[in-house]
Amino acid sequence: MNLHASLSVDARHDKVWITFRAENRGERRVWLPRALDADVRPAGRLFDVRAHPGGAVVAYVGAGAAQGASGWFELPPHSAHTHTIDITADYAFRPGDHTYELRYAGLALADIHQPDATTPLVTEPVMFRHVAP
Repeated sequence: MNLHASLSVDARHDKVWITFRAENRGERRVWLPRALDADVRPAGRLFDVRAHPGGAVVAYVGAGAAQGASGWFELPPHSAHTHTIDITADYAFRPGDHTYELRYAGLALADIHQPDATTPLVTEPVMFRHVAP
């Protein structure tokens, strides 16, 4: 699987918007969690968010979602997909001005007919500052 993923963060105006970008640089189709396709809020713990410094995990407090065969979307060969998700209310950001480290630590699927044969997909960490009320 020749799949590359990256994140960017816009944490202005009391919100934390995550833009996820995936590029399928390979010759075969791959599948990604449907929550990365069109949801404006995460459908489950999609991102690993940690306080910086220290690395304490920021708890996920949003609603969960079951991942099933219909929980994937296809990314064709030599294509890219970009989607922005608001995670502000779904993670327990501390009140005040804090710095965080975020990465996508999820899964990709090489064959939709083998849903148990997932591959880890982890992005490089992104640092951001968030001022929560």
